[in-house]
Amino acid sequence: MDTLAITGATGFLGRHLVAECISQGRFKLRLLLRDRKKFEHLSRDTVAICEGDLLIPESLKGFLQPNSTLMHLAYIGNAGTANIKAISNLIEAVKQSSVKRVVHCSTAVVIGFNAKGFVTENTMPAPKGEYQQIKCRIEEILRAELPPNVELAILRPTEIIGPGGQGLQGMIKRLRYERSYKNFIYHSILKSRRFNYVSVYNVVAALILLATTTIKQMGDIYNISDDDDIDNNYAAVEKIIYSNLKYQHEYSFDIGLPRPFLSLLFKLMPSHSPPNRIYSNSKICSLGYRKVVTLHSAISEVVALEANGAHS
Repeated sequence: MDTLAITGATGFLGRHLVAECISQGRFKLRLLLRDRKKFEHLSRDTVAICEGDLLIPESLKGFLQPNSTLMHLAYIGNAGTANIKAISNLIEAVKQSSVKRVVHCSTAVVIGFNAKGFVTENTMPAPKGEYQQIKCRIEEILRAELPPNVELAILRPTEIIGPGGQGLQGMIKRLRYERSYKNFIYHSILKSRRFNYVSVYNVVAALILLATTTIKQMGDIYNISDDDDIDNNYAAVEKIIYSNLKYQHEYSFDIGLPRPFLSLLFKLMPSHSPPNRIYSNSKICSLGYRKVVTLHSAISEVVALEANGAHS
């Protein structure tokens, strides 16, 4: 069995990754946790709980094992300098443990808000704000400071949606509870806007692929999105939400802001990505990635949980 050492296992993405790894039954997991009680219910035969803190170097001893793969998902919210310290501590632990590969989960928004149209891994990052800048800096540190004998793959997901996540929650609640005229205004303005959602299940599939591929990873960066899905736009997502809520809803006067005007509107909002942005999946697909769920299925599951009052 391959051994995967995972940070950030208690987060939204981490919980889904752990569940899928256990379901597949082909991994031994080592989870770095500050509180072991959160995963005490898991079998100790395949899951080892390692109590530790990324900000306390001595607590990382024993977490990483020779020839294992480190899956780094952890991010300390609202603490830029702490994240830099954490990645530095983790790199030192990697150097002392003969880890064979590091798979780091970053974010697609490290490219900033200005890039338009088709985005690839070669699109130059232009991060804005602390979150994007810290995420970009972590990538740079990993690529510069990991030993040359340790492989590195970096995954950049777009906005992740799925059970337990925050993505889509605002839109679902608005369509469910707000007055119809307000939703009509949203529809009229945003009808043609592209979204950049990606299902958490597809992100997990990409992470596992990067952990197990026999192709050597030399600091390679991979985008992961569901932008090739025909439902990744405002009008389609709205329709799926209404359908799952069983709302018989149609606009008697169905108009949408023309795309050139929509693009102009978003230019006036510098903290928003352009409405026509598309992230390419080609590179990770060439590695063998195949999505496991459609966006329609992913959205339907989130809506069902929201309608039933379940969020975790």
